[in-house]
Amino acid sequence: MALTFCAGTFLLASMSASEPAKVTGNRWGAIRLDYLFVVVIPCLIALYTNKYLSGFTIIDHLKTILGWAFLAVAGNVINDMVDKDRDTGWRAKELAAVAVGCVCLALLCFMDAVIANPLNALWIGIAITLIVIYNFGMKHVPLASGFVQVFAEICMPYFTIHVPDDPIEWLWLVALYLFGVLSQFMHEALDRDALARRFSPARVRSIVILFSLLTIAAGTVLFFSSSPWEFNIVPIAFVPLACIYIFRVPRASSGNIKSIGIILGNFFMVYFVVLLVA
Repeated sequence: MALTFCAGTFLLASMSASEPAKVTGNRWGAIRLDYLFVVVIPCLIALYTNKYLSGFTIIDHLKTILGWAFLAVAGNVINDMVDKDRDTGWRAKELAAVAVGCVCLALLCFMDAVIANPLNALWIGIAITLIVIYNFGMKHVPLASGFVQVFAEICMPYFTIHVPDDPIEWLWLVALYLFGVLSQFMHEALDRDALARRFSPARVRSIVILFSLLTIAAGTVLFFSSSPWEFNIVPIAFVPLACIYIFRVPRASSGNIKSIGIILGNFFMVYFVVLLVA
């Protein structure tokens, strides 16, 4: 299998190399490693909510987390293949070679998780299907595209670690899902994508503030329902509060807001890694 994969990747690369040279793409920029926190954080929180159970450590599920990281890279690459508004400097066949390689590596990483629980194959299959539907049919559909993408990137990784079986864990997942939807809508608003293309700045402002309030409400319910109270989630409240502040007036430009969000997302990922290890 490994030899077949290597041969296939080499063939795709050779086909691309035989064509006239185009603008050289940034070696790492196209795969956007700084977005991996989107699928890694749900896995970490699933581990965190079950941290007192045997077998729920980062090491026990490291291959599953790595598998989702590879799938996230593949999704980013496929997005660039179909997104005609963004010139990455890569040919479609070159991006396809990276995507195929990442999917193969992801499936190898998922093998143990699927053998241990065959239901994981369903969650992984749903995630792949939804991401394909999103990229090739729903990318510019306002609201619905955000719900679908976040469901694939947050709920499915969470389920491969543990399907919630008590109200508190479901509260964690609901709060995380609303947080993800809010982040996605902010992303679309700042990039002038699906949400901003369809609705006026005032309507976008209303949507962002609504999901900011829903995220805060879900986090508040989670905080007071936990015993002992979950003070570790308090820093995350900074994001919806910041969204309300940023969109206190309708916005048409992003500045460095998107970059700040990516940095904070990676910081939150490191934060939960430390909580689990400590």
